[in-house]
Amino acid sequence: MQLFPVLYNYYKLAVQNWCSTNDYKIHGLWADVNASFYPTHCQNTSFNMSELQTSPHFDEIMEKWYDCSYDQTISLYDHEWSKHGTCISAQTGFTQNEYFEKTVDLYSSSSSSSSYSSSSPICFDLMFVPIQCP
Repeated sequence: MQLFPVLYNYYKLAVQNWCSTNDYKIHGLWADVNASFYPTHCQNTSFNMSELQTSPHFDEIMEKWYDCSYDQTISLYDHEWSKHGTCISAQTGFTQNEYFEKTVDLYSSSSSSSSYSSSSPICFDLMFVPIQCP
């Protein structure tokens, strides 16, 4: 993985209990400078649903990262890519699909979804190795 100039110090995988279910799903993967500051909207690269649908992991993305309806899910993807994914892309060079695929991979490999909580995100260093959240 080629690293671009460091813009932040770690990544935070946020999960959320969507739609009043007991199952935590992905909220997003965020680049953080510290516990109270994170960059946003780092590039002017629009979300492209048609592109995301070409991902070999599209079904898994839709299964593990969704909102209450299909339209809300698309809005969530657009928001997460534009606000947070573009910052991770600026650091890593990830494409939009690589951002979504990496997020789902981290979610799947970190823990069982039953052990997640929105108050305790999972953090990773810049090489995506799990760390204690600051």
